[in-house]
Amino acid sequence: MSKASMPKGTPGQYFLKRGVAPDVLTERLELLLPLEREVLLGRALGEPLRQIGRRYNLTAEGVRQVERRALGKLRAGVLRDEAEGERFRQAVEQRLGVPLERALHRLPRLQARLVLAHARGEPVLPLASGLGLSLCEALALRDQGIARLLGEERGSRAGRWAELKAAVVSALAQGPLTYGELERLFPMSRRRLARLMQELVAEGRAEVGDDYPFRFMLPP
Repeated sequence: MSKASMPKGTPGQYFLKRGVAPDVLTERLELLLPLEREVLLGRALGEPLRQIGRRYNLTAEGVRQVERRALGKLRAGVLRDEAEGERFRQAVEQRLGVPLERALHRLPRLQARLVLAHARGEPVLPLASGLGLSLCEALALRDQGIARLLGEERGSRAGRWAELKAAVVSALAQGPLTYGELERLFPMSRRRLARLMQELVAEGRAEVGDDYPFRFMLPP
């Protein structure tokens, strides 16, 4: 058995080494085809290509191709961030009638940098570290700036979203929950639930276990 055929470390490390961040993983893994998901989970748990291939009647190269295709789909989550940033930019410029960069002058300098990063589809964590902020502090500051530029007030859709996130955290305090269990407690589309859980994981208010089916839980 060659070293190349056997991933090392935890499942989480397997995905991180291949450019798939935890927030992207929690959002997009459930959207893969069943074979793609099972192949990735097998590889993340350290199974060799040939062993997985025997289980699904595939050659080792066939398993490798499925793995490569599935990882590509997961990495595409970055493109989603860029698309959301572009939609935000367009919404601000349409509302205020000026380029986003000019609108940012309405915000404190630190907040403006975080909001601009969002518009560019850039991750928050590296910027937060460079600014001396925790991830939670940076996300809260960024979201306040976004709400200000979009004219959202407390009690609005943004406020209700925050209340829903708080309710999910309270549910997780009672014990780990899968996507399916969360859907039963908080009826909504899988896409909306995935976005909510992505935000909670990014904010450090929840984490996802390594075992499948994945369960969300409170950080230790």
